[in-house]
Amino acid sequence: MTKIEESEGNYSYSTTIFPYELDFVSDEIRVSTPLTSRIIKIVQRLALAGKALSITSLKISWESLTFSAIYLRFIQRRAVGFVYFLETIKDTMVSVLMWRRGFLFRPTTHGGILILVSLALVIGSLFRSGVTSQDFSRDQVLAAENTPVTLIPDDRPRSEVIKYKVAKGDTLSKVASVYKISLDTVKWANGIEDADEILPGDTLNIPPVSGIVHKVKKGETLAALAKKYKANAQTVATYPFNYIDDTLALRTGQKLIIPGGKMPPPTPLPSGPSGPRNYPIFYAGGSGLFSWPVAGSLNQSPSWWHPAIDIGAPYGRPVTASAAGKVVVSGWSNLGFGNYVVIQHPNGYSTHYAHMAALTSATGKTVSKGQQIGTIGCTGFCTGSHLHYEVKRSGSFVNPLSVLP
Repeated sequence: MTKIEESEGNYSYSTTIFPYELDFVSDEIRVSTPLTSRIIKIVQRLALAGKALSITSLKISWESLTFSAIYLRFIQRRAVGFVYFLETIKDTMVSVLMWRRGFLFRPTTHGGILILVSLALVIGSLFRSGVTSQDFSRDQVLAAENTPVTLIPDDRPRSEVIKYKVAKGDTLSKVASVYKISLDTVKWANGIEDADEILPGDTLNIPPVSGIVHKVKKGETLAALAKKYKANAQTVATYPFNYIDDTLALRTGQKLIIPGGKMPPPTPLPSGPSGPRNYPIFYAGGSGLFSWPVAGSLNQSPSWWHPAIDIGAPYGRPVTASAAGKVVVSGWSNLGFGNYVVIQHPNGYSTHYAHMAALTSATGKTVSKGQQIGTIGCTGFCTGSHLHYEVKRSGSFVNPLSVLP
């Protein structure tokens, strides 16, 4: 190709040669540039590609680092949250197990062991099919030389009141010595006054420690019971098998172990009132006309609204007739007396026995003085085992204390 250039009115000619190449594949004519120019263009393109790649790599690296930092922060928060969640579960379980001084610890422990054993059985059954059965016949197993037994340590504390059947030759002091408790503890737990009262075949209640076993009644408090039995309230509260919580509240019907407690002496039985007569109760003379129907403590004296005495005694103790006579009533009373007996005596007196657990005399039978007619109980309207005892003369109430020895 020839290019004409004009310079100051003259023409100058310069000849530039552009080589052309025919591309036989595409059948096109293209300009063929020198090799140096092509190398420079390739280098420029490589440089641009490297620059773009470097920028992209830096961008990707920055985004990766940013994502990693954010993700690690997220994982850290989740881990901390999970740790707090486990801490909450632990605190809840501790609160539940420590409720009422560990009242739920034993059932929770037993339940956990039961769950673990169940899981072991289930998982073991899954692998049982892959175990080859073996023939453990008698002749392939070595016989044990000794019979295995469970050894119970002697110093392990006992938590409950146990039953002991009296054997021939046993005495209360011997039984108390075997179980390492005081003689008075055995007597108090069984309502025994005379140590020689026990016979072979009798069943004795054996407390776990020396002291008192008390069945809590409605309205009783720990402080009042400790004062009554001359015991330390803190010792009673911390005794591990009383299960008393931090409120120190007692449950009605709860059997309370009072370590070191002593039974208060029974209220003395007076022979008769020394003060003015309290009518409408009729006072008879003749002290010792009748015998005491049961040995026990005087829980309630006679008054205008309670013309009788309440004699406290252990449940099941025999009740005897105060004098000879005829049983005119023996059965259940609808007036709140429960199992009730009335004996008519020849001298115009009648004696009445209420709240008994069982009756051993029938209506119409004649009984002698001292013959058993029932047992101490708490039937009808009553609180605690005792005998409600009335005496009447010609239908009028008589103070029982004036005719008893």
